[in-house]
Amino acid sequence: MTDITKKNDKPLIETEEFEEEISLVSSEQDTNISLLASDKPATLESNSSSEWDDHTTKKELPLSATITVEDYDSDPWAQPENALLTVQEDDDEDEAEELVVKQPYQPPATATVFDAIDAHPEPTAISKEDQDTSAIKYSRKVEIDGLLQIATAVYSLGHWFDALPLVNRFDFNGSRNTITYRNRLTSKRLIEKIRDHHGYAPAYPAGLFMSNTNQTVLSKFLNNSSKPNKKPDAVPCSARVLTGIPGLEGRLLAQNFANHAKLDPFDLKPTRLFTWNDVNPLFKGTSSCPNGQYDSRTGEYINFTLEVGYQAVKYNFFSISDKNPKGSIIASVTAPMAYVNTFSITPKYIIFVICPILANAGGVKYNWNENLMDSFSFRSSEPTLFYVISREKGDVVATYRSDPCFVFNHINAFEKDGSDTVFIDMICYPDDTIARQLTTEFLRNPGAMKPSRLMASEVRRYQLANIEEENLCYMTNNTLIPSKNSVTTRISSMFGLIKKPTPSAADNLEYGDNGNNASHANKWYSWMPVASFDKRVQPSIELPQINPKYKMYKHTIMYGLGFSASSSLQDGAIWDSIVKIDEDKKQIIASWHQDFCYPSEALFVPRPSIGPEDEVGEDEGVLVSIVMNSQKATSFILILDAGSLKVLATADLERLVPLSFAH
Repeated sequence: MTDITKKNDKPLIETEEFEEEISLVSSEQDTNISLLASDKPATLESNSSSEWDDHTTKKELPLSATITVEDYDSDPWAQPENALLTVQEDDDEDEAEELVVKQPYQPPATATVFDAIDAHPEPTAISKEDQDTSAIKYSRKVEIDGLLQIATAVYSLGHWFDALPLVNRFDFNGSRNTITYRNRLTSKRLIEKIRDHHGYAPAYPAGLFMSNTNQTVLSKFLNNSSKPNKKPDAVPCSARVLTGIPGLEGRLLAQNFANHAKLDPFDLKPTRLFTWNDVNPLFKGTSSCPNGQYDSRTGEYINFTLEVGYQAVKYNFFSISDKNPKGSIIASVTAPMAYVNTFSITPKYIIFVICPILANAGGVKYNWNENLMDSFSFRSSEPTLFYVISREKGDVVATYRSDPCFVFNHINAFEKDGSDTVFIDMICYPDDTIARQLTTEFLRNPGAMKPSRLMASEVRRYQLANIEEENLCYMTNNTLIPSKNSVTTRISSMFGLIKKPTPSAADNLEYGDNGNNASHANKWYSWMPVASFDKRVQPSIELPQINPKYKMYKHTIMYGLGFSASSSLQDGAIWDSIVKIDEDKKQIIASWHQDFCYPSEALFVPRPSIGPEDEVGEDEGVLVSIVMNSQKATSFILILDAGSLKVLATADLERLVPLSFAH
């Protein structure tokens, strides 16, 4: 949590930037990995070496706010009453205090996950971004009847996906059996801007997911008329953290839908801000996908930019690699404008899924709305579309349709051996309700959530059969896919921006069939082959993970966050368990849960192979998650055996790290 207060026009900022070294308390040693099992979490105490003579006693590490057990007993998102604290900003904040746990040395096992991290930094470097929606308190001078008064108000970002990013870094050292932790708030200049303007209006479309900017329409014109702010700490890049993109200089990058912030890998300072258009002018578009895909076989990083034109919308897919650092366009796809959070790749194809959460009034509202969810509406009368893009041919080769659904995350996609059929696993919702439930208002006040429980999801496996055969059908009928926007719609939308009308029923007819419920045979997509699916897991799961070595290939095991038996029946409850799923057996085969604890997205770290004859199983490795203990108002690192989900180690952070969905 980071809170910003301004009193008497003097900015005061409270941040937590520190580095510490944590050793895992051990009671017995596992034979395969060097993570040591423990019944108690690690504790922090000061290093007694001469370098730290001034810190010979244990120091309490304060939280950003005092939080009571009652506040967090049932609601980990509760806003403490004294959340608006002030601390004088220190220019020398990079000299973070380092704390070390002294433990008797124990030699690591022969083949260890920690050793693998040292040997394979790319797949095992754990660098993740935790987010919290921060309340910003500001003062405004108001002159009334000749008297100068001070009006104080609080500006709060309104959605879990909107945040001032707090980047966290954990370095695991197998030989020393320690974990080094560092974090940094990377948007300090933005904090000043919010304080000065009493809100935040992004200078690019969909800069916020679902938050009130507290700004006027005039501010949007002023933002567009001025040069874009290229200060790396002036833009919230809070969607994902990457330990590197092939072809780009820099080992650590934070990104959002439009920008990338290059971070110093040591102190996490933002040093540069750039867009894909800066990398290559051919990568046109105002935004991109925050979840690009990496092909470990070819060394390519694949993503797309969204180019909103006057007549049509293009998704420009491109690849970039160390061999081709400027990158090249794979394909430009003209398709309906939709909210797309991710996509999948296989060795031969890109699988691009468009759910029917489509743009209101073409691209005009998107170009002028700061909030992404204000620009799109879910249309249950429209199908979910599957575009199959050939990576070799550089073009769409087939499209499929299926029932309408809403998707945040894909699990994996793979090709069936000896055929031209592709399977794709996704976590699906019936509509976009889940996106609108994750507001800070509902998360902090679970009783007010509408509907009262988080929308349930299901794991589906879709089959895109006979792709080569369906190519002829696509070539004949692809012009029937609605993707153009009428001039009338665009002009009326310009007036709508000024009047700010509520969404009307007419908006839902742009891609529809005049609202009737005729059979599929009478609709524009009737020529498309159907992507059939079967349900793999019924219980609600989110934030999926698989062994990264199985990406693009047939997998059986997946992991994710789920609900415990008790929380699944509670109104306003959020995910409080880590589960392991066998998709072939279609059942949950293991789970981890601890009362009052809420895990962040778990990261799978595979066990390294120790030789050519050593075959590593799909579930051989560990899961790493940052878990928030709401009863103690602190967080800890949790390391689980990926096979059994038994606890291998924990390490107390002695401070609260907000729940995270991105790394």
